[in-house]
Amino acid sequence: MKEQLIKFIEDETGFRRHPITDAIKKYFKGLEVEWQEKETQMYIAETHTLSCSNGELYVDGDFGQLVWNCETLFTDLPHIVEMVYKARRETDKRVKEQIEEITRLITI
Repeated sequence: MKEQLIKFIEDETGFRRHPITDAIKKYFKGLEVEWQEKETQMYIAETHTLSCSNGELYVDGDFGQLVWNCETLFTDLPHIVEMVYKARRETDKRVKEQIEEITRLITI
């Protein structure tokens, strides 16, 4: 299908493949791979160092280094705090229920 589309474009426009075109394709293919690699997830279990310079927050740990624009972080911070607080409350609730269940099993 791809080759048919290329042939159709070549026939309709008179455009023919050229080494420069192949070099451009190779360049963009490399960028596509780089972009796909940026889509991977990073898990931060703990951090070793926090520092700030030139309007950027640097977070270092076993995962590598995370660089975060401080202006963006400041804007997102209320939402981040709210989500973390909700997650913490859910964890506390779950732990409390587990302790109550263990206590109930012990006293039977």
